[in-house]
Amino acid sequence: MKNHETRCSGFTSLSPIMSSVSSIAMLCRRLLPLHHPCGSRGLCGVVPDTVLSPQRRAEFIDRVSRQKLRLPAGDGSAPGAAVLAPLCRLHGTPGLLFTLRSSALNKHAGQVSFPGGKRDDEDEDLLATALRETWEELGLRVEREQVWTQLPAMLSHRLGRKPVATFVADVGEVEIDRLRPEPTEVEDVFILSLDHLCRPENYGQTQWRLANSPGYVMPAYINGPHRVWGFTAIMTHVLLHNLLPEVYSHKVRMIKPVPVDG
Repeated sequence: MKNHETRCSGFTSLSPIMSSVSSIAMLCRRLLPLHHPCGSRGLCGVVPDTVLSPQRRAEFIDRVSRQKLRLPAGDGSAPGAAVLAPLCRLHGTPGLLFTLRSSALNKHAGQVSFPGGKRDDEDEDLLATALRETWEELGLRVEREQVWTQLPAMLSHRLGRKPVATFVADVGEVEIDRLRPEPTEVEDVFILSLDHLCRPENYGQTQWRLANSPGYVMPAYINGPHRVWGFTAIMTHVLLHNLLPEVYSHKVRMIKPVPVDG
């Protein structure tokens, strides 16, 4: 039997695999407010205007090309699905755009994800898949020139336990109210600022314990409109680790079981 364990803010607790959808829907339409304990520059010394600069883009692409992923990767087969991780700005503040899957879907309903899906026969390549799905799900048109690079392929339960290609793009300034989410697939769209995602109080981890196995650990992001975990959290972790290595300090570690008397 699997247990789902979340650790954050100095304590460990057991929780259901699926968290309930937040009732404060008003937060889902705006960026979480920023706080600047490190000064007016924000992000602990990183000037916000430079976070998505051409120089940082080049550095990000270089780091990703040398990335050695320690988390479980694909089985060697070619990816048959793709998602887009949309870096963006809301009122000039850099962030990352997420979607909440419709609660009416048969599989993985109510989970946070990036826009994406399985490759169609007419798709030129997997990047075309990611861009098409982003348009169909959100009404957000992204050009190939806006795409930075592809992250290491990872398995996704939502997309058939097959390797999934994740592309990172800078989609520019986003006006949430002008997007056109497909209601049969997307229940909500929200943006978490990079400042929020990099703060230690806003991340934890999900630990799975399996019989006859040490299990595995995945990152999780909390204190937002919806909890980010699973495949989407892994890709967010990899993205932030390579984009803001001087700020992002989250380490994913296995927690030893708590002894039970008797």
